[in-house]
Amino acid sequence: MKKGMQRIMKIRKTAVMAAIMAVSTLMTACGSKEYLKDIKASDYVTLGNYIGIEASAEEPVVEDGMVDMYMLYYVLPQIPIEEVTDRAIEEGDTVNIDYEGFLDGEAFAGGTAEGSDLKIGSHQFIDGFEDGLIGVNYGDTVSLDLTFPDPYTNPDLAGAAVVFKVTVNGRKDVDSYVQALGIEDCNTEQDLRDYLYNVFYEDAVQTYESTIETTISNTIMAGCTFKEPPAKMVERFEQNIEEAMRTQAAMYGMTLQAFMQANYGMGEADYKERFQSEALTGVQEYIMYQAIADIEGLNPTEEQLQEEINSRVEAYGYESEEAYRESVDVEMLKEQLMRNNVMEFLKENGNITMTSTIVD
Repeated sequence: MKKGMQRIMKIRKTAVMAAIMAVSTLMTACGSKEYLKDIKASDYVTLGNYIGIEASAEEPVVEDGMVDMYMLYYVLPQIPIEEVTDRAIEEGDTVNIDYEGFLDGEAFAGGTAEGSDLKIGSHQFIDGFEDGLIGVNYGDTVSLDLTFPDPYTNPDLAGAAVVFKVTVNGRKDVDSYVQALGIEDCNTEQDLRDYLYNVFYEDAVQTYESTIETTISNTIMAGCTFKEPPAKMVERFEQNIEEAMRTQAAMYGMTLQAFMQANYGMGEADYKERFQSEALTGVQEYIMYQAIADIEGLNPTEEQLQEEINSRVEAYGYESEEAYRESVDVEMLKEQLMRNNVMEFLKENGNITMTSTIVD
């Protein structure tokens, strides 16, 4: 589970670069900038082998319990507790409870909680706990005589007879909360669970693709010989990286300086040096892609560019194509499309393997 959450939370290098390029296309060209169209890529790189590159990554999967954990820690706490007076607890209700467990008349460690959310029938607690609450009136307190399973994760409780004192605080109407979220086609708790599963799966797919693409790119770059790239192009990439990080910082209500210090422990001199290094690597990488595109005929066509623009106009809600074109750096969009074309070619002509994450 910990590994799954790290997969979701960590920032991957290629994902950051992709985000930088995506943000950068939203900045219109201004001043003196240099693009791939302005140079001959082969003047700046001598390519090595780029066919049959080996790369492997773990199969995209959603780990067991991931959706349950997200619901428990991120969704249910947001839902208000409702007092219910017209009926008792039923199978499928999500209840909010306080409980305390006793072994031989003494409260035992780990057996006490307040404001805990529990879906009746989820089998989150030991056998008999949830069934013992069915038919109990909301607001009541009951005692449940139960026995821990044997074996159990805590050997001191394995097979032990215990008593749980449970107070039912109220019910949480998960379906109404889901409907208020306004997510398309999400009207019930199960709809939200399915939606979350798909989000986690898409993230796993992105992680898989990112790992494959990073391996391919790094392998090819290691076999290339580079000359010093155009300074204005490196400067452009550096500005884009800094702007993307400023945008990310602003999402948290922070300045760039505060964000970089809080998240990376970097002062201004350190993170500017980092941006310069990442910009140089990024330029070399894109020059390499361009050199391959020139050889293999993978530069984006006007039709591909137009199709991408049409898609973005609709996706981002622009009033017109003209409005979108005025707000973006079209040359950078072309570079992004070229890179995508090249990467698809490299994967199609590479030796790609998927490793299983299932342990027997």
